[in-house]
Amino acid sequence: MAFIHPKLRPLIKAAIGQPTIAGLAPSDVRAKSEERARARPKGPDIDRVWDRPVTAEDGHEVPVRIYCPASAQGVVVAMHGGGWIAGSIDTFDDVSRHIANDSGQAVVNVGYRLAPENPFPAGLNDVLAVLRWVARHGKDEGLPGDRLMLLGDSAGANLAAAAALSARDAAEPDILLQVLVYPGLDARMESETHELYREGYMLTSNDVAHTFRTYGVGQTADADDWRVSPLRADDVSGAAPALLISAECDPLRGDAVAYAQKLLEAGVPATHVTYSGVTHLFFGMRASLEASKMAQLQAAAAIRDAARNPLPQ
Repeated sequence: MAFIHPKLRPLIKAAIGQPTIAGLAPSDVRAKSEERARARPKGPDIDRVWDRPVTAEDGHEVPVRIYCPASAQGVVVAMHGGGWIAGSIDTFDDVSRHIANDSGQAVVNVGYRLAPENPFPAGLNDVLAVLRWVARHGKDEGLPGDRLMLLGDSAGANLAAAAALSARDAAEPDILLQVLVYPGLDARMESETHELYREGYMLTSNDVAHTFRTYGVGQTADADDWRVSPLRADDVSGAAPALLISAECDPLRGDAVAYAQKLLEAGVPATHVTYSGVTHLFFGMRASLEASKMAQLQAAAAIRDAARNPLPQ
């Protein structure tokens, strides 16, 4: 067994014999996600925080929570994790507050639709709708909408990567940076880390397969569709520069490694950092895990730098 950070060992031990995502009903997965969020500290106060709906092209109203520091020069559109099954603007509230506070940039926390009730492409369509809304109408809300970035956690990182490619193909809006935290990027799950960390490290490979199926792979989506599997895109050139953050003991780590390499080979600036001895979910454990704080600060620094750099011509 790989080295595990001492603070994570009790969590892994407690999870032994307990049902994982694949063995729970969506309602139970959601309840556990909300329970974990309520147990975490709220996060720092931000100058302005407000909720509002954004209307998607199909008429669906996407809830968003906006955090806007007084110094903001750019906007991060942020997507929570939860395997497309769970998560909400509340479960990503503390991370969004820390990213806004540490980067000095506005964060738009997206409450995209969840599966199985709303399978692919509903969640991605919601993200794209919010992204376009920020670019076109963000200034009406006092947001600096011409410097846009993306941040995603797990399934949210999949949505962020797909949104970055979609924005490239549509030639708008311009994305300055994509921050992908332990992203799941290949529905075919062919990375060797899926075998290496198959079970015993919080998230199992069976969980990953279950979430892809629930999202709609094999039904409303094909595993080779880059909107579901960005790693399988024929061409990623012209995509936004990327920071990829992964956990060492995570079946999804291989996706981050492979996508960073794919971006670099296509001429896209990309940095991949693996945090040793930690598992999936570590990014949201700032109150108890120093690696989480370091990873959030690293993400915030990249966001701050991207927002302050001159816009590309």
